[in-house]
Amino acid sequence: MSEIIVGLDIGSKQVSVVAGRLDNLGKLEILGLGKADTTGQVSKGVVLNVNKTIEAVRNAIEQVEVQANIDIRGVIASVAGPNIIGTKHKAMITRNTSGEEVTVTDVDQVASDAERTFISQGNSIVHTLPQEYVVDSSTGIQEPVGISGLKLQGDFLMITSPTLALDKTKRCIERAKDKMEIEGGLVFSPLAASLAVLSNQEKKSGVALVDIGSGTTEIVIFYKNIVRYISVLPFAGDIISADIEQGCNVSNEHAEVLKVKFGNALASQVPFEETISIPGINGRKPKVVSVKNLSIIIEERLKEIAALVVAEISRSGYGNRLSCGIVLTGGSVQMPNICELFERVTGRDVRIGYPNENLGKSLTEEIKNPVYATAVGLVWNGIRSVDDREDSYKELRKSAPKVSTISPIQPSTNGRPTKKEVEKDDREKEKKNGGWGILNGLKKIGTKLLGDDLGDSDKY
Repeated sequence: MSEIIVGLDIGSKQVSVVAGRLDNLGKLEILGLGKADTTGQVSKGVVLNVNKTIEAVRNAIEQVEVQANIDIRGVIASVAGPNIIGTKHKAMITRNTSGEEVTVTDVDQVASDAERTFISQGNSIVHTLPQEYVVDSSTGIQEPVGISGLKLQGDFLMITSPTLALDKTKRCIERAKDKMEIEGGLVFSPLAASLAVLSNQEKKSGVALVDIGSGTTEIVIFYKNIVRYISVLPFAGDIISADIEQGCNVSNEHAEVLKVKFGNALASQVPFEETISIPGINGRKPKVVSVKNLSIIIEERLKEIAALVVAEISRSGYGNRLSCGIVLTGGSVQMPNICELFERVTGRDVRIGYPNENLGKSLTEEIKNPVYATAVGLVWNGIRSVDDREDSYKELRKSAPKVSTISPIQPSTNGRPTKKEVEKDDREKEKKNGGWGILNGLKKIGTKLLGDDLGDSDKY
């Protein structure tokens, strides 16, 4: 048996904690499942009330510790939010000689340079996901290690999140228990879910994973086993509940119950005469709600969400490459006929993604619910990577030299390097070149005598 891995997903409705490990057959054995309510504490994946969220995380962790008889000190955790974005970015390095093959150190170096040169004010990098590489004039290379060349360029998808939101999430986890650690950084939640619900063939042929949660709908597009595009829509299960609350004139609590227990994505499948009686408050008469009207409200909002998904797929540029269509997962996809509705709007094959890909023995059957796709995927993330290439690099890194790291470039107010940055760069060049050349030395003396107007293009 392998080591036990714990995944922790902080959602807008609940915290989910899952403990699991690989069994002897290579399947995931679930040892524990813990959950705690976060309604009102987390909105659209962003923590609002730190103290109450800490309590919820602690509660869910303690449940798993009892079930699995373990002491949890480290977790792999998710991050979500409406302001998480994906941006394309390039980086290039020139190697010492063109006769030698590209190594894993070169691949890591170009990724490090991409992170160093990428600037996103107020945001932190969550993932640096390689797309394709260019070795000299050879383009479209997915696996550059072993190819001879002088220049190596990498195209990357940089996934970023507001730094403040990340810090809140980290605090909630680290304070939930003494000496609690987040292992390997935070994982964008639909990337984790993809490990639990998508097959390798789907990711290779092209597929869009649509994770419809409570606060947000998150989209990840795979093609040739590579994450090509991500997007977050601020519409999901909560807005459907809000529509029901207003349209049926009921409380938010009753709206949530109506959606979960009696909702249908296609109103045409519901008979006109079917009704539901809701108990009155403080002696008031019961309220009768038409299930047909309920389903009309749900259908119209789901059509809007599906149309937004179509727009994002079109914007990605991979609309014609998704042979495997769309996979729906998350807490808000457990509704009759939701696949049929999405198929009508998107014109693509649609299926529900259950977190049972290579799932072995489980403590409870509840774990197979799509609401736990991210939590189960986080456990998988401790075993294998979202990008298959990363798994093959792990062994190579053990004997490879370490990557030289340089501090990230800091943005200045006018878009130009600051005086300190220029001076630091000059010092580094001077140290590298063994001191100033004759011309640079004369120019430096002239600048002191004549002032700072003597630039690179000035004649002297």
